[in-house]
Amino acid sequence: MPGIMRKLLLTTLSTALLSSAVQAGQPSPGLAPFTASYEIDWDGSISLSGDTVRQLKQGPEQQWQFESKASAMFASIYESSRFTWHNQIPQPLEYNFKRSVLGKKRLAEVHFDWQNSLVTNKVENKPWKMEISEGVQDKISYQLLLQQEVAAGKQDFNYSVADGGHLKEYRFKVDGREQIEAPIGSYEAIRVIRVRDEDSNRQTYIWFAPELDYQIIKLKQIEKKDKAYTLLLRELAP
Repeated sequence: MPGIMRKLLLTTLSTALLSSAVQAGQPSPGLAPFTASYEIDWDGSISLSGDTVRQLKQGPEQQWQFESKASAMFASIYESSRFTWHNQIPQPLEYNFKRSVLGKKRLAEVHFDWQNSLVTNKVENKPWKMEISEGVQDKISYQLLLQQEVAAGKQDFNYSVADGGHLKEYRFKVDGREQIEAPIGSYEAIRVIRVRDEDSNRQTYIWFAPELDYQIIKLKQIEKKDKAYTLLLRELAP
């Protein structure tokens, strides 16, 4: 069961990304509601599989809702980010996290107060609060910006993310191009790697397909030499 939990957490760390912007209540070029379905496989001492669905929906008052739902056997994870588009980047308003493993649940709610430059979190009776500056992202909204900046041709990426009562730096860089075979088909993709500390055993690779509006077609995370998690795009719909 610990393997299932790690596999599901993969979707929260670095999975598929969206485009992003709202102007006068209309989608900006490159941003449109969609539903992307993925299959997940975990290679380790035992083999497990599951599914992930990621969805972008347009809401009222120039707001957007991005959701990720992952499930495998007796475990599930749900994440959501409600945001607006401000100064050419996502501005998170609320982030929610729900995890259930064998009936045990964990919930977290993060609220962004941009008027007072504060973010607060209510999680398992251990709330935290901290100051933030413009540009800070939640744990999945940064993914929207990453996808957009890959499409714009950037090579290096650095994001400040409100995570566990701290501001953490998430760093990525373009690592080349590669032809990817996935259930949805074969596409040339831009490979992006997450930059980690030299002593880290973890490696994360993300492949963005230009022909699919830079949606993620594949993600692979290596925990140890004998443990790897792979996510492949199965279906993409408006």
